[in-house]
Amino acid sequence: MVAVVVAIPFAVLSWLDDYTLHGKVIEVPNVCGQSLDAGEKVLADKLLGYEIVDYKYQKGAAENEILEQRPAGAAKVKKGRKIQLTLNSGKEPTIALPDVIDNCSLREAVARLRAAGFKLTEHVTIAGEKDWVYSVRMGADTLKSAAQVPLGSTLTLVIGSGDEVGNADSIVVDDSWFE
Repeated sequence: MVAVVVAIPFAVLSWLDDYTLHGKVIEVPNVCGQSLDAGEKVLADKLLGYEIVDYKYQKGAAENEILEQRPAGAAKVKKGRKIQLTLNSGKEPTIALPDVIDNCSLREAVARLRAAGFKLTEHVTIAGEKDWVYSVRMGADTLKSAAQVPLGSTLTLVIGSGDEVGNADSIVVDDSWFE
């Protein structure tokens, strides 16, 4: 009876060690910076799986390049473990241009654009109401209200200088339209 009482726990513990692969670990390879296809092959060679948990955008990285992994490279895990991967989306995030065109003053436009994450260059002035925002440019392009613009872009505001646009007395009207 004593032999049975001693043998059963020993057998159960021995089986449990085997079943849970106690003490048998694999070092996780570092797959950051590799393409998903290359990383998948490296992980499969080590008997590890993977799952994509997130996409981010990193300038200069290729689409579907592995940006992050959990657990990190050199960590010890058991075979069959799934490594969580974050990939580069390849698409630069955009944001709608705040409604500042012909809708607010320079001071308000600067505050709204900076709060949205844009950078501003020196303003361009044209004849018109002082410090009124007439348009917004990104490089040589004039943007429309609510245009989708890459996050963090550098913009130029076109504002009024305070000079009069023109004199109403100098406008010539063609009366033939009204006849």
